[in-house]
Amino acid sequence: MKKLLLSFVVLPGALATAQVGINTDAPEATLDIRAKEDQKGDLRIEGIEMKKKTDWILIWDEKDQMVKRISLPDLKREIIEDKKEDKKEDKKEDIAEYIVDKGKIDYIRKKQPNRADEIFNKIKQCTPENILFDKHFGNGKHDFVYCATTVSVGGYNRTWLNLNLGAAYADINNPDFDPTVNKTGTDAHNEAKTYGSLYQWQRASDGHEFRGSETTDQLADTWTDTDKAAGKFITEGNNDINWVKNGEKAIGSDLELWRAGGHNNPCPSGYHVPTVEEWKEFHQAVTGNGSEIVDNNQMWIQDKLPNLAAAGRRYYYKDDLQNNEELHGSYWSSSFTYLTDKSIAFHMLFASESSGAVYFGYRAHGASVRCIKDY
Repeated sequence: MKKLLLSFVVLPGALATAQVGINTDAPEATLDIRAKEDQKGDLRIEGIEMKKKTDWILIWDEKDQMVKRISLPDLKREIIEDKKEDKKEDKKEDIAEYIVDKGKIDYIRKKQPNRADEIFNKIKQCTPENILFDKHFGNGKHDFVYCATTVSVGGYNRTWLNLNLGAAYADINNPDFDPTVNKTGTDAHNEAKTYGSLYQWQRASDGHEFRGSETTDQLADTWTDTDKAAGKFITEGNNDINWVKNGEKAIGSDLELWRAGGHNNPCPSGYHVPTVEEWKEFHQAVTGNGSEIVDNNQMWIQDKLPNLAAAGRRYYYKDDLQNNEELHGSYWSSSFTYLTDKSIAFHMLFASESSGAVYFGYRAHGASVRCIKDY
C-alpha cells in the first residue's frame, strides 16, 4: 500500500475562517504545521469524532512524498488494486523459486496468458532441481517442460526424463499439460499424450520429428546441415536407407552427435540420448537380462520408468510412411554398429511378449527418444 492514512479527517461543512499555525508566526492559507528542531512525533488531534459521512480524507503518498486529498470510494479502489498487485508480485516471486530464468516465465505468460498460473502450478509439482526445459524452448515449436525422475532398482540408480521428447503432456500449449504425470504399463501404452516425437537417428530437433510432419526424398547434405530437408521427415531417396548423403561412410565424431555435448543432441542441458550400454543396464534392472532378447512381458508392464510407452515407429519407406502405435516401443540409443550394415544403429525395443536393448534399426526410421542424465 503506497499511501498512508493520516490520523485526522476533514468534515463536510467545516469552513476555515481564520489562519492557524503551530510553531509558526506566519501561517498560510492551508493548514501549516511545523515541528521545532528538537521536537519529533506523530500528528494527533484529540476530540475529533468520525462522522458516518465523510466526503474525503487526507493521505500521505509515499511515491510523491506529499499529502493528498482522496475520497473514500477512491481510496477503497486503490486498496483493492494494491492488494491485487501484491498478489501478482507474490506469485511471480513464488514461481521464480522454481524457474530461475525470468525470460522463460515471461515467455509462458505471454504465450499462455489465460493459463499461465495453471501451467506454473503444474511445473511446481516437480522439485526445482528436476525441472528441465526443452533445448529449443521458446522458439514456438518446442515449448516442452520436463521433470526428471530417478530410477532405483537394486544396484541400478540413474536419472531420466519423466517423458519422451515431444510428449503432449510436456507441451505448455496442450490443455492437458502435466510434466509429472505418472503412467506405467498398459496405462502408458494406451495414452497417446505419452508418445511424443519420432526422430531419425542422430538428427537434431528441426521439426522433422513431429508426428505428421511433411516428408521429402531430398537427403540431407551432412549430419548437421539438413538444408532443404529441414523440418521434413526424409524418406527413401535414390535407394539409400540413410537420411543423410553418404551417411554409411561416416566415422568417428560424426557418429557421436547424440552423445553428451554432441552437436545434434536433442536432450535438455545435462542429458543425452542413452548409449546401447545404458539401455542394457536399464533392461537388466527391469528384466534381469541386459544382453539378450527376452521372451516375456516384463518391459511391457514395467513400472520403474514412468510413461515409457509403446509409441510405435515411423518408417522411412517412400510409399509406406506410417505410425505404428500400441504394437511396440522403439527407443533410439546413441550407439551405431557396423556388425551387419553401416546404415543401422542400436535401439531398445519391447512388445507385449518380448524385449531387448540390442535391436538394430535403420537410421532413417523415426523412433522415440528418452533422455538420461549425464554421469
